[in-house]
Amino acid sequence: MQISYSHTIYYLLLTQFKIFKRIVLDKLFDLAIWVFITAAVTIYLLPSFGLAHSYGSFTIAGLVASAGLFEQWNGATQLISDFEGDNITQYYLTLPMASWVVFAAYMIFYALNTGVLMFGVLPVCKIFFGKHLDFSEFSLFYYVLMFVVSCIFFAAFTLWLVGMIKDMEHSGSVWMRFIYPLWTLGGFQFSYEVMSSFNPTLGYVSLCNPLLYLMEGTRAAILGQEGYINIWVCVAVVLIFSVLFALHGLHRIKKRLDYV
Repeated sequence: MQISYSHTIYYLLLTQFKIFKRIVLDKLFDLAIWVFITAAVTIYLLPSFGLAHSYGSFTIAGLVASAGLFEQWNGATQLISDFEGDNITQYYLTLPMASWVVFAAYMIFYALNTGVLMFGVLPVCKIFFGKHLDFSEFSLFYYVLMFVVSCIFFAAFTLWLVGMIKDMEHSGSVWMRFIYPLWTLGGFQFSYEVMSSFNPTLGYVSLCNPLLYLMEGTRAAILGQEGYINIWVCVAVVLIFSVLFALHGLHRIKKRLDYV
């Protein structure tokens, strides 16, 4: 039975990647525009307004942690469109196999999708902006660890978004109510140390934001542990959030599709 499940997941993934390979270059190009503009402004322009030159390295690490976030909204809306259109997912759920196999395949695809988009951000930025960046405290082990954990989290987060989106007409509300606030308040432009020193109450509130731990863990891996939340704490909390997002998302999807 396990072999049958593995074969099923393989063919479901194959179907997804046949679609993905037609648009992957466009996705990489879109990501490159965002990364390069953000990095260039931070590295070349913002120091003129008094920000430290080290803020460029800080921002690049945040871009690495954020690279998979905005793609997940696209993945979620595509699945919602399927629910409202051809509903191929419902067909998969009628096949003689456990329903978890279908969503396991989706999560693996979302994780790999995230990995493809995140993989090149750091090395490409280092190539183009190398002399302006200080990665002397970079740890390959911690970086790979956070890379894998990030892919798992964004896969679970995508399923959660699918569960939270009522229909395509309301998809924009999910963007404004969940994704943008989580990203903006999740430490992209500041560290937890800065937030907690500015306002301890806001610091405690920010600890409820899973993206904060992705940002802090990724920066600890790239820039060194000093000044950031312990990376092992980040890994543990992100994995806990991943499980919670996946379970809650699957619960809501099950209620929507009414499958066994």
